[in-house]
Amino acid sequence: MSEQEIHVGERKDETIAAESNAAPPRPQRIVLTLVTGFALLIFSLFLSLTTGIFPISYAEFWEVLFSSNPDPLLKEVVYQTRMPFALDMLLLGGGLAVSGTLLQLRIANPFASPTLTGLMPGAMVGLCVVLLLGMNIDSFGGMALCIAGAVFGGFIVFTLNRIRFIRGRSAGIHLFMIGFIIDVALRSISGFIVLLGENQQEWAMSVGGWGIREGSFTFWLTLVTLLVAGSVFAFPKQLKPLYIPFAIVLTAITVWACGTIGYIGLIVPYFMRCMIGNRPRLLLLGSILWGGGLLMLAKVISARIHEPVGLPLTPVLACIGIPLLIFMMWREWQRSSMLENGKFRTLLARASNSIFLCYILYIKK
Repeated sequence: MSEQEIHVGERKDETIAAESNAAPPRPQRIVLTLVTGFALLIFSLFLSLTTGIFPISYAEFWEVLFSSNPDPLLKEVVYQTRMPFALDMLLLGGGLAVSGTLLQLRIANPFASPTLTGLMPGAMVGLCVVLLLGMNIDSFGGMALCIAGAVFGGFIVFTLNRIRFIRGRSAGIHLFMIGFIIDVALRSISGFIVLLGENQQEWAMSVGGWGIREGSFTFWLTLVTLLVAGSVFAFPKQLKPLYIPFAIVLTAITVWACGTIGYIGLIVPYFMRCMIGNRPRLLLLGSILWGGGLLMLAKVISARIHEPVGLPLTPVLACIGIPLLIFMMWREWQRSSMLENGKFRTLLARASNSIFLCYILYIKK
């Protein structure tokens, strides 16, 4: 494939090898990717503002936007109810996509995502602890416990990832297996904490990715997303050591706001790196456009499938995420097999050269 994508092969002294035959993406493809992401964002925003329990026709929507004397009820529904919610979904999707992009840029692994690095399940454990202790979930203490849980989950995954459990396989498969195991373990801990408390249904709604809870998180989501994206956009090389802390904070804020939302942090960064390459500034812009647009579109689909409650966002996103994950697994296994075959050929060539050299020395004697 021609996309410029860093692969992690066999590690020696924590060095990272990149494909030498990877060609940089063409500018036309980069522009097309960003324009398509912007179109997806506008289309998803339009659907978010016109669909819901109280349907709004296209004519009524245009009247609200451009008429000098619109219907007060329609104006209230669009501007005070649906517009803030759509903005929250944009920031949540963009924040998760930026988090996954920062992780992939920092550790150069196609499987790096908030879920498989333990950040999201760890933050979910912190959120469950907040609910168990009866703390005000909208307080700074609730946010701090979510950040602490994300740090805990990431520490476990990154520590275990340094141990070579799988010999002769690429680091992508290694991170996937370790991250999947820790994700299951931390989710089990969260389920056990939920069983210890009361109102299990309300807890499941809070941590299960059903949507944003009651309360305004737009200010903090906007502040954190703009600070992280703006800082990395301005100083991408200087702030590279802070990519993982930035990803931890972004992931914890999204879990604190609406629970766990899977696959956004894996789908969008992987697709962006395939289409754009490893350009931090363009990756951030594309991640915000595609992440926000995809999450808004998934929310509209989930609401239309099971009205008026809707479905959790993760099963809807899984329709895209699972096939992509299978493709990534197949590609990594294929690549790791090629690595092993190449090592075998190199070893065989060195052995034959050594035997030939020994034979020549023996003849000379």
